[in-house]
Amino acid sequence: MPRKEYLCATDAAEPSEKPFPRRCPECGKVEVRPATIAYDAEVKHDGRLHAFHIPRLQINKCGACGEVLFSNVSNDQVTQALREHLVLLSPEQIRDALSKLGLRQKDFAERIGVAAETISRWIGGTHIQSRAMDNLMRLFFEFDNVRYALTSTVANNMLITTALTSRRRRSGN
Repeated sequence: MPRKEYLCATDAAEPSEKPFPRRCPECGKVEVRPATIAYDAEVKHDGRLHAFHIPRLQINKCGACGEVLFSNVSNDQVTQALREHLVLLSPEQIRDALSKLGLRQKDFAERIGVAAETISRWIGGTHIQSRAMDNLMRLFFEFDNVRYALTSTVANNMLITTALTSRRRRSGN
């Protein structure tokens, strides 16, 4: 039978947490200690299952039954490894690009059509952007004409012009 992996909100790096060893939720013995393991992860993102290897994952492990318990540190490592595996912009890269452009998160969010809270989650590392949003951000950060086209006034005018042009073509004018 495969071992269960418990996701828990314990973080071995935080001094305010209970000291080790801790009680194992599986066997009940006080044998849970920090450990570093090689780990093959499978994470669903953008509707696909992605498999990747993490050579040094920091976890909590029961010395008695071998139960593996994920901490906040473990979860952060898995998230970072997934982002690297998918070659997505990191929170630091997004933050740096916005800083270089002199853009606030709110303004950036408006220009790419998402909520300001979404940008905050990407920059805070609590959510990973989709491949499509990552591609849009890369274009936005790299090309002036993309930034210009995504200003709300220009974008609205472009949509209106495109709609009028399409109507004229259909009506033969």
